[in-house]
Amino acid sequence: MKTGIGSQTIVSNEEQTMRKSLLASVFIAALLLTCQSALYASYGLNVIENDSIGVIYFNLGKAYNVLRDQVKNFDKTADTNTKNQVEEMLKTMPADNPLGKDLTVSKINEALEKWHNDAVFIPTGGVWISVSKDLQPKVVIEAQINVNKIAEFLKSAPNAQGTNFEPKNNVIKFDVPGMALSAEISNERIVVGNVSATPQQLGEGWQPFYKRVSSPDQHLAIELEVQSIIESVLTLNQQRSAATSEKACAANMRVMLAATEMYNMDNEKMLHELDMKALVADQYLKEAAVCPDSGTYSARGDLAENGEICCSIHNTAADLKKFDGPAKPQPKIDVVSQLPDPRLQHIVRARIFADTAGMLLAIAVKDEPTRQQFKEMLQQNLKMAEEQLSQNKGDARVETVKKMFAALSHVDRAPWLGISIKQSENEQILVGTAIVGVLAAIAIPNFQKARLEARKKACFANQRVLLGATEMYNMDNEVMLKELNIEPLLKGSYIRSAPVCPEGGVYGSSGNLAEGGKIECSIHGSVD
Repeated sequence: MKTGIGSQTIVSNEEQTMRKSLLASVFIAALLLTCQSALYASYGLNVIENDSIGVIYFNLGKAYNVLRDQVKNFDKTADTNTKNQVEEMLKTMPADNPLGKDLTVSKINEALEKWHNDAVFIPTGGVWISVSKDLQPKVVIEAQINVNKIAEFLKSAPNAQGTNFEPKNNVIKFDVPGMALSAEISNERIVVGNVSATPQQLGEGWQPFYKRVSSPDQHLAIELEVQSIIESVLTLNQQRSAATSEKACAANMRVMLAATEMYNMDNEKMLHELDMKALVADQYLKEAAVCPDSGTYSARGDLAENGEICCSIHNTAADLKKFDGPAKPQPKIDVVSQLPDPRLQHIVRARIFADTAGMLLAIAVKDEPTRQQFKEMLQQNLKMAEEQLSQNKGDARVETVKKMFAALSHVDRAPWLGISIKQSENEQILVGTAIVGVLAAIAIPNFQKARLEARKKACFANQRVLLGATEMYNMDNEVMLKELNIEPLLKGSYIRSAPVCPEGGVYGSSGNLAEGGKIECSIHGSVD
């Protein structure tokens, strides 16, 4: 209520209260919106830094829920071809797999539901992985975690001795055994590596990626600085080679000592000291050994008796010392010479994005002529794939993959080159399932053939062991074995245990084993 006195307006207490309430409401709403955006701004985003050379994001929570749903409704939603292919694939699983023999989709469903109900580790969000130039990873996995159960599991791990996995304030903190990485497990995430508590202010290089993965619609995002990754890997290999120089020196000393011993066995005038020229001249060494750190080799003691070879830097092979002098400048890495195709040096960035609207696969090529060559290769390969699919008419899975090609468009905007597929999330799932089915149809027969071939090779290896053991037995004993008899071979410790054919075949012999006979398997026959 307003009361006018002259030119002034008096605001009643009631209206002042209303204004304060409105301002408070606006403030609270703004605060809630800020909190909501902060809540969505996943902790995993903090793995992205300016010196990152590769980042992977995968919405494991969504994938987990889709998997549960598809397995649960498999009998209702899968077509006959898919059911047959999945059944064939499950038959190829080894009997000692974690889910037991005679694996079926219903067994997988039971295992998934038990896993979910146990609630030890249930994915709720993304898996975030970044790698920096020193190839040190940073990992965040978002999940609902039973910290105490995870602690029990970690304590029973093979390399857990000496590591404290006891939760403190419902958080497990430890160093990953064998790696210079810290790890932290709470009831809502797993963090590996030195992940910042707050997001970094990113430069232009990573801003587009950051923007994409900040969206709840994104379920897969991979971006790689290709050349930086190649250079980092080659540099690491170079550093590892340099770090093992003392081991290379020790190998040199062992070779020189062995060569000297052989020389002394062959010659009346023995070498009492190291004489590299004599060893090379008489071909006991191909060339004079050189210490990687420029140490000088000499003899310690009499080499004709119990002397040792010694290095002025690394000491002896039995008591190695590391080189603690100034590091040698490493030669500049010739990246091009290390590549299988020199054109790969022009690929500077690669990315794969998948969201609710579709997928994008692209590379950035800095050299335009090379980009045009890759463009022609891409078009040829896509055309070839379409032609192969057109030969498989009537298969529902193939028809589904064809729809993907129909929704495909080319990305041709320098420096980028790739393909874009506009599809809904459900269509992507159908295409993914169909591609798996098509690949399974190709892979399963080959896998079965490879498995049978591997079992046959294992059986032949058993036969060679039995034949070799029988030959040794016959050399040691007057009464020789003319037929296969595993019992005396076991008693005489010629074999540790009785070999078993992977296909359940029975081993026997043909001919006289004391005079060139053979071991045979009732399924695979003999080696020859």
